[in-house]
Amino acid sequence: MEISKSDFEAILQDEDKVLSELYEKQEAVKQSVIDRNWDLLVPLLADVNSLTEKFRTLDSKRDDVQKAFSEDEVKVFYTKLAALRSLLLKCKVQNRVLTDYVNIARDFIKDVVDKALPQTRNKSYSRTGKIVQPQPVSVVVNQLF
Repeated sequence: MEISKSDFEAILQDEDKVLSELYEKQEAVKQSVIDRNWDLLVPLLADVNSLTEKFRTLDSKRDDVQKAFSEDEVKVFYTKLAALRSLLLKCKVQNRVLTDYVNIARDFIKDVVDKALPQTRNKSYSRTGKIVQPQPVSVVVNQLF
């Protein structure tokens, strides 16, 4: 199968579109988490996962096509490749920010629950000899208005 430079350029454009859309969705996810709009969050996360998979497929295809060209033939596309790398870096930073936010919130909630409901932290073992983490006890709070 003969691959032309226009095919390679089309793949780069598709990657750019997917990454741009992914970045916008990540911004929406971040805003949804900040606003605590959980109803909007679930479909956004599905979109992010779909776009991520689409990008992985395109990037794998681009990598295979790029190997078919010589270094001199690829030099023509360095500007576009650099722009893609920049956009990918922005997406990774956005993802890292959200991950850090979620980890901090999770650790805070875990700390509050651990202090409110202290439990033994001894290791428990299953019948097969594997370590079983103790599960928190269910708590029901009755609040009268």
